Amino acid sequence: MIEQIAIGGYDNNFSYFIGDNARNVAVVDPSNVSFLIELLEQEGLTPKMVLVTHSHFDHTDGVKELCSHYGIPVYAHKNARERLEITDSMIVPIEDNEELRIGDLRVKVMHTPGHIDDAVCYYVSKEHSWDDTPRLITGDTLFVGRCGRADFDESDIKDFYKSLQRIKKLPDNTEIYPGRDYGQDPVSTIKHEKKHNKHLKCESFKEFEKKMI
Repeated sequence: MIEQIAIGGYDNNFSYFIGDNARNVAVVDPSNVSFLIELLEQEGLTPKMVLVTHSHFDHTDGVKELCSHYGIPVYAHKNARERLEITDSMIVPIEDNEELRIGDLRVKVMHTPGHIDDAVCYYVSKEHSWDDTPRLITGDTLFVGRCGRADFDESDIKDFYKSLQRIKKLPDNTEIYPGRDYGQDPVSTIKHEKKHNKHLKCESFKEFEKKMI
């Protein structure tokens, strides 16, 4: 199961619950923690971990409170470790292509640097999906209609282009769950974005670079 939660926060942020059929879940990019706890309890969900897509504050400001409340770890790319304001023992560093288990659900880590060097996406393949539909939680790497910024100190526009090219290779029916509500719709697909997303449509780095200015 996956549930998209419009947190609002800094700039139309989304948090997510994602988990197995037994209602074991990971909470992705938590904020407004009291609201998330209320939802978890109302829906009978058991949080097993927190996942972060990257270390920017508006995606991590609820990590410490939620992890402390439930006594659960946070999984983040190894480059994010020193940027998270939480006890080091609660952080589980993750790397590209690592497989995480949320109860019976298998989730693949995709390291997608560019927006920031610790950015990751979380991928559920068709084989591991509860309904045969692949899904990708993208954080600020890919939105509906465009991609994230590349003007931070830790940004790298060349890495960003490579990360988006990698995402384009996923199955066309992969559903995209972005970190912010910027698009006409809150959820999209790889097929739709390849056709309509100005950054994903780029066929060369030079074209991408021009559209990022």
